[in-house]
Amino acid sequence: MDINGENALKFSGKMTASISHELKNVLAIINENAGLLEDLCAMAEGGRPVDPGRIKTAAGKMIKQVQRGDRIISRLNKFAHSVDDLDCDVDVNDIILLVSGLSGRIALMRGINLETVQTSDPVIISTNPFLLETLIWLFLDFSMTAAGEGKTVSVTTGKQNENFVVRFSKLKGLAGMQRQSFPGENEESLLAALNATATVDSAAEEIVVSFN
Repeated sequence: MDINGENALKFSGKMTASISHELKNVLAIINENAGLLEDLCAMAEGGRPVDPGRIKTAAGKMIKQVQRGDRIISRLNKFAHSVDDLDCDVDVNDIILLVSGLSGRIALMRGINLETVQTSDPVIISTNPFLLETLIWLFLDFSMTAAGEGKTVSVTTGKQNENFVVRFSKLKGLAGMQRQSFPGENEESLLAALNATATVDSAAEEIVVSFN
């Protein structure tokens, strides 16, 4: 397996693990409220008065978690289908939203606020969608480390010198990481495979990935 395959496999494993933890949280909350409803039913069967408001609240929490679970599964489904075609036209906006959504729990655990800003028009490039997702994750992962005291990472798409770009900005801690080699071997290999380049601008507190 080449280095890009290894990176993609690690990315897939990390996202799957994070998604499974999210789903376990959803199931735990549903189970807790199902237990409460069971207790309320037992009270009613025993002739004790039951506040309808408690039933409504528990049911509402369960519905909310079912909706949350549906969103998580939808992202997982879209992620799984990104390997269906390894050379196709994709909207970079969609890729950014997908990877940001998949990374939400990881960002939350690291105390990072993720901001995504897309262009109003689609940003279409012909590429390998799964490798592109892997690249975006590697840069997002580093950006979360470089967020510094600002604890915010902004990911935007746009155009620069006729090329489509993905910009990771508001990296308050980037200047203090100048000695760290980034992009490293993993990122450089993916950049080459995707015909892209990256610029690290510590003064502007941003990293820009440009697709040629």
